[in-house]
Amino acid sequence: MFYGWKLLVGLCGIYFLTTGSVFYGFGVVLPAMIADMGWSRTEASVGFSALALVVGMAGPVVAMAIKRFGARRTIALGGVMAAAGAISVYFTTSLLQYYLSVGFLVGIGMAMQTVIPGTQLVTNWFARRRALALGIFMAMGGAGAFVAAPAFAYLVEISGNWRLIWAIMALNTLISSIIALIIVRDRPEDVGTFTDGIDPDAAPVTPAGAAVRKQVHQTAESWEVRNAIRTLPFWLIIAAATFVVAGGTIVNSQGVIHLQDLGIDTVTAGAALGTVGMLGACGRLMTGLLGDRFDPRFMLGGGLVVELLAVLLFNFATTEPLAYLFAVLFGAGNGMAVVASPALVANYFGHKNYAAIIGIRGLIITPVAAIGPLIAAASFDMVGSYGPVFYGFALLAVIPAVAALLMRPPVPKVVSAVAQTQTAP
Repeated sequence: MFYGWKLLVGLCGIYFLTTGSVFYGFGVVLPAMIADMGWSRTEASVGFSALALVVGMAGPVVAMAIKRFGARRTIALGGVMAAAGAISVYFTTSLLQYYLSVGFLVGIGMAMQTVIPGTQLVTNWFARRRALALGIFMAMGGAGAFVAAPAFAYLVEISGNWRLIWAIMALNTLISSIIALIIVRDRPEDVGTFTDGIDPDAAPVTPAGAAVRKQVHQTAESWEVRNAIRTLPFWLIIAAATFVVAGGTIVNSQGVIHLQDLGIDTVTAGAALGTVGMLGACGRLMTGLLGDRFDPRFMLGGGLVVELLAVLLFNFATTEPLAYLFAVLFGAGNGMAVVASPALVANYFGHKNYAAIIGIRGLIITPVAAIGPLIAAASFDMVGSYGPVFYGFALLAVIPAVAALLMRPPVPKVVSAVAQTQTAP
C-alpha cells in the first residue's frame, strides 16, 4: 500500500482535532466568554481576529521552519505551542492575556500544525490524485467542526464553564503532535518510494501516436516565487480566496451570537455552525473528487457565488429551517472554494516552492480576513446590526468570483518567448 494514503490519514486526524476544535470551537465559546468577562463584542472579537491574522501571517515563518526542520517536527512543535496558548486562555483574567495567548501562541501553533504543512505534504506525495487528497485532508476541518461546535455548545450550556473548552482544545493539539511524530514523513524518498507510489523510470510508456488528453492544467515545471507572484492568475486566486476566507472568519466568529440575536437557542446555533462545518467538509471533498477532472477555478468562483448568497440569507435566518438552510449553502460554497485555492496554486506553480508561494498568499489574504470579524462586531456595537457588513460582503464578492471563473493558467515567460520565436515568419 502506498504510504501516502497512511500519511493522509494522519494528516486528516491532525486537521480534524486542531482546526475542528480550535477554529470552529472559538466561535461557539465566544458568547459565554463575553457574558462572563464583561467584554464587548468588538473587544472579544479582537482575539478571533488576532488568531486568524497570525495563522495567515505566520506563513513565511512556517515555510522556513518546514525547510529547516521538516514538516514532521514543525507540526509537533506547533501542537505544543497551541496547547500552551489554550491553557493560558483557560487561566486568563484580562484582555491582554487573552490577546497574547490566542494571537501569539495559539495562532503560531495552529499555523505550524494545519494548512501550510498539510498541503505541502499532500503536494509532495500526490500528483495524479492531488485534488482528491487535498479535498479529503481539508474536509476534515469541517468534519471536526460538525463534531466540536454542537458538542462544545452543549458542554457550555450544561456546565456554564467556557474554560473547560480551552482545556479540551489544548488536549487535542497535543494529540495532533503525537500523531505527527508517529506517522508524518516529509517526502516519499524518506520511506523508499515515489510520488503517487510510482517509479517514474518504470512508468508505462504511452504508445507512439497516442494522444494524452489533460483535462486539468498542471504545470510541467516548478515556478520560482518571484515569477509566480508576477502573474495575473496568482492575484486573481488571491482576490477570490480573500473573500472566501473573510466570509469564513466572519461567520465562525459571529455566527452563533448572531443566531442567538435572531431568537435561535444556543445549542441549535452551535449545531448550525457544526452544519456549516459538515457541509464545508462535503464541499471540500466534492472539490477533491472533481478537481482532478475539472479545473478547480470553477469550484473557486462558483463556491464564492454560493457563499455570498448564503451570507445574504443569514440576515433573515430567524427560524431553525432558515438557519440550517444558510448553514448548508454557506458550508458547501465555502468548502468548495477553500480547497480550490491551494489546488490552483499547486497546479499552476508546482510543488518545489509551494510552501513559500502559499505563505505569500496567506500574508495578503490574512489581514483582510482578520479584519472581517472586527468590522462585523463593530457594526453591531454601533448600529445594532450585522446587516451592513453582510450586504457589503456579498456585493464586493461578486467581482472576484467572476474573475476566478474567467481566468486562464499562467504561461512561463520562457515558454512564451519560445512559442513566439517558433511562430515568427
